[in-house]
Amino acid sequence: MTVLAERFRPSDIETLVRIAGTLAFSPAAAELPAPYRELAQRVHAEIIAEAAGGRSRAVSAVLGPRPGQQVWMLRIWTRHEDTTAPYATEGAALAELARHVRGSWANVGGQGDVPDEPPADDGEAIDLYYGPDGDAVPEQGFELYCEEIGQVQRSRVVPLDFAFPDTVTAEGLNRRAVFYAADDDGPQCIEVTGVLVFGYLDAKDGVVRVSVHLDSADSNHVVRPDGTVPLRVVVEDTVVFDDSNHHAPHPPVLEQLLDAADPEQQAVISSVALSAGLMWSCPSCEWPNPRATERCGGPDCGRTFKGAAIGSPAAALAPASALALEGPR
Repeated sequence: MTVLAERFRPSDIETLVRIAGTLAFSPAAAELPAPYRELAQRVHAEIIAEAAGGRSRAVSAVLGPRPGQQVWMLRIWTRHEDTTAPYATEGAALAELARHVRGSWANVGGQGDVPDEPPADDGEAIDLYYGPDGDAVPEQGFELYCEEIGQVQRSRVVPLDFAFPDTVTAEGLNRRAVFYAADDDGPQCIEVTGVLVFGYLDAKDGVVRVSVHLDSADSNHVVRPDGTVPLRVVVEDTVVFDDSNHHAPHPPVLEQLLDAADPEQQAVISSVALSAGLMWSCPSCEWPNPRATERCGGPDCGRTFKGAAIGSPAAALAPASALALEGPR
């Protein structure tokens, strides 16, 4: 989604809004379409109220740019190649460097104080291979440094009276979703309310990759006051990510408790979990299910309830000898 406001600083936008309010009843404003004219008149009314000390309640806020993500760049050069690759942590980069020097240990093994075999400690292996001055092996070396991943640095306007779209509005927004085919700039994706969902084959890692990008999410519909987007990711029938309810613990904790309990303890744990909304009782067979699954695991049931049962009042539970737990994660 391309938004004109992204090209201006918040102070510039404030100035433009005030200009629109000042000209709300000018002859030029009379030529504007009705929605634009009404918006300018609303701004005019706000300016008058502000001058009289009667500001109305704020409905949006400006959040500063998000910091960029830091990565560790590892450059390794030899007589035959010179490569640079990013790593999420310094430890991961050093582990890769240690793997490289162990694979090339024949270049230094048995020379001087260097042992025939590389030591188990990564740091020691790197120091022995490259030497105290980093030049023990001719025409070989490395460089490790931290960089910030470049991204568009912009402020964001978020609503303070956030309300997720109702059924009718959501249906309309879903119908306006756009598909972008893969091209030289990137893989295919679907855009809905500014959220980009990429799904493609990653030949390098041999996986089907799904990637969700939220920076361009539509602040009029799906951005919460803290700048985040309520997001739930479901694979098959298992919820693998859900930040719509911050009170829910990580599902494996509940799974481990139930797995270690005897039948009587399981009944108590599941009853409490149902009351707390961490499990849901199947409306059809009353089987207790972990919150992170939408398909009932009860014997001979297997019905799917798309979020409806998760928030429903807890049903009475009879002691059960076995409880359905989450599938493999």
